[in-house]
Amino acid sequence: METATIERTRRDGPQVGDVLVSSWGYDQTNIDFWRVVGLTASGKSVRIVPAGQRVVDYSKGGERVVPGELVTGADGMLGMTTSLIRWYEVRSWFQGRTMVEEAWAVGVPVGHRNTARLWDGRPVYQTAAGWGH
Repeated sequence: METATIERTRRDGPQVGDVLVSSWGYDQTNIDFWRVVGLTASGKSVRIVPAGQRVVDYSKGGERVVPGELVTGADGMLGMTTSLIRWYEVRSWFQGRTMVEEAWAVGVPVGHRNTARLWDGRPVYQTAAGWGH
């Protein structure tokens, strides 16, 4: 990662305390929340821990969830992992012009095979328990 990218990451990337959200699943939607608890000295990676979730709205087959408490154990935070921050160019077409923006995502632990992005503060839809395959 170039020096300029590292400096941009420190300024514009994830910060300690941020909540990240990942969505995954086949034939159903599952949501995981993560909290940023640290940044590496290089600025290339973040330390994240899983956050539980709390259901705030339920309808037949679906529910809306928000982050819950951090998952903790007798020794403190469980599941802490260090994950690489990746920057992407996002191209979109708007009013006859190509727009290019940069966005970041954080890899989440193996098994989820996914990335997480900054949570926008709104409840997130997921398939309700017992309604997937």
